[in-house]
Amino acid sequence: MGFTAQHDGRGRLDATQADLGCGWAWEAVHRTRPRVVMLCPECAHPVHAKVSRYGLRFFAHDPGSPTCALAGESMEHHLLKLELATAVRAAGYHAELEVRGPDGDWRADVMATSPDGTGRMAWEAQLSPITVDEITQRTARFAKDDVRVCWVATKLRPWVGEMPSVHVRPPSDDEPNWIVAGGLARFTVDRCEEHLLCRSIGHGEWHETTADLRPFTAWALTGRAVAHPLPSWLHTEQHAWTGVWTAPQYITAAATYQQAHDRAVAALEQQQRLRADEQRRRREAEYRAQRARRPTAPATPSSEPADRQPTVPQQVSRTAPRPEPVWQVNLPSQDREHLHAAALAEARLLLGVNAELRYRDGDRRWALGTPLYAGGRP
Repeated sequence: MGFTAQHDGRGRLDATQADLGCGWAWEAVHRTRPRVVMLCPECAHPVHAKVSRYGLRFFAHDPGSPTCALAGESMEHHLLKLELATAVRAAGYHAELEVRGPDGDWRADVMATSPDGTGRMAWEAQLSPITVDEITQRTARFAKDDVRVCWVATKLRPWVGEMPSVHVRPPSDDEPNWIVAGGLARFTVDRCEEHLLCRSIGHGEWHETTADLRPFTAWALTGRAVAHPLPSWLHTEQHAWTGVWTAPQYITAAATYQQAHDRAVAALEQQQRLRADEQRRRREAEYRAQRARRPTAPATPSSEPADRQPTVPQQVSRTAPRPEPVWQVNLPSQDREHLHAAALAEARLLLGVNAELRYRDGDRRWALGTPLYAGGRP
């Protein structure tokens, strides 16, 4: 089963178009006598026009066909390809199904071409299992011929998000349209008073969002949505995304926020260094003051003449050992809580984990600090 067939006189026939893409009516090939000779573009085996009980038009292989990739596709695969082609055409682009590359090393389920013919984008309905390496290689073959690609999956496979891809949901009683259920995200900055950094620059995060497949297809074709690798994973209830589709303004907002975050962290670290230097200078001054107040022992007189006293090597002055800079013990409790809050915020922003503080005793085994734990592990 496929949506395309090859005819000697008319060329490529497309069952998803009213005129078969060549100015020929469906009735010209469906149930005609004598039968129109048409071949499968994939395996060159004869095919004939058919209509399913749901009104879906397609080309079926004649009996005795060899193993063919098009013949082995499921009904869900065909319906998704049909929806993608319809979405591409609704966006004002030309859609052609089951298109082979010039070297034959790739075949696009739906090839979208811009009205001026300068831009091409393949839409791949990938429903069967495939490894990350395989899909990476297939994406590279498209890129070799300057073809962008979006992989569309109905199940959350391990590769989803590694390549430009989305997870879609088929229509149901509650949702009459195909839905982009995963892989589409936006960036927001929320104000809060929970952490020190949040109070200064807000709390920036990527959030997953959904949309109908047809509008999303138009956004991706026209650049209003672009594939974007994330600096840290976006964890949802079902999947961990390493890349998403998003609007360019959200990428700009995320970069601006990161710059503000880096400046705020640098300012906070500078404040901490200045505070630590001030505390060190204060301790050193107190130590010098204590030594100045320490009484000196009086010299013991000798009964022997000065010229007969033995020569004693001069003792090297030994100062008391410098006290350890136990900065956390001396840090005011409010500043200590701010520092802990900043560490938790950094763990959430950079690593995408919700950490917790343990062992605030400032013991030497923690290097006088406080370890962070995430998922029960340090």
